[in-house]
Amino acid sequence: MMSQIFTDTQTKYLCFGMLILVGLLLAGCAVKPQPSVEVYMEPIEGRFNAHVDTETGAMTVEQKGVAVTIEPLDEVEIFALTDDPRINPYLSVERGGAVEPIYTVVEITVHNLDNPRVLADETAVLMDGSGVQYANLSADYFEGLYDNVDFPQRLDLATTTYPYDYSPYRGYYPYSRAYQTYLDVEALEEGRIVIEDSIFEGGKLFPGAKRRGLLIFDRLNVDATDVRIIVPEIRRVHSNGKQDKLEFKFDFRQVGAVK
Repeated sequence: MMSQIFTDTQTKYLCFGMLILVGLLLAGCAVKPQPSVEVYMEPIEGRFNAHVDTETGAMTVEQKGVAVTIEPLDEVEIFALTDDPRINPYLSVERGGAVEPIYTVVEITVHNLDNPRVLADETAVLMDGSGVQYANLSADYFEGLYDNVDFPQRLDLATTTYPYDYSPYRGYYPYSRAYQTYLDVEALEEGRIVIEDSIFEGGKLFPGAKRRGLLIFDRLNVDATDVRIIVPEIRRVHSNGKQDKLEFKFDFRQVGAVK
């Protein structure tokens, strides 16, 4: 199957529509959100000399004094990123309280063990078993989505249309009265702050320094099985100024949770 990276305009507007849905606040009686693990990623051991944390499912690969750890987050862990699900930019809450992740989310930690300097870029790639590639969504990507929010304060679900007249997720924070919906601008602004605080940012790491954050990808198909995450933009800087590039690979398998 031909590989592709989902960075086109249509994907951007679909994700933008999903972000709007996350910010919808309806007035009335609430249904408590009910996150549950439907699928999760487990590490495939024995590859790339990776060390596996059996408690968290995180994988760590060490090369030439640099250690990189990848830990996929399941639905419950994504839900726990914020105290208030209204402001969580990575999921939607449906009418009955069911929680639906919008993205595939993994946590990354880059640790410079003993090099004079390490340069870590925020670029990463996720590839499924069919060869389809997903580039991680950058901070600039999300900034563009929020900057494009230009909706009236009051929306009507019956008449409001989303880009391409299609919204993959009909979720919203579950308050209702007379089927009127309101765009919760405060929740969207807090969601922007959550992204700024949580997304992985590249930079310089001096000896002993760590950088941690989230890599956000378009959501994997639930039928996807084998998954490889590649972190190709980490460079060691030697004392003479020369650099060499390191590539880290991590293999996981997406499986359904036992009910």
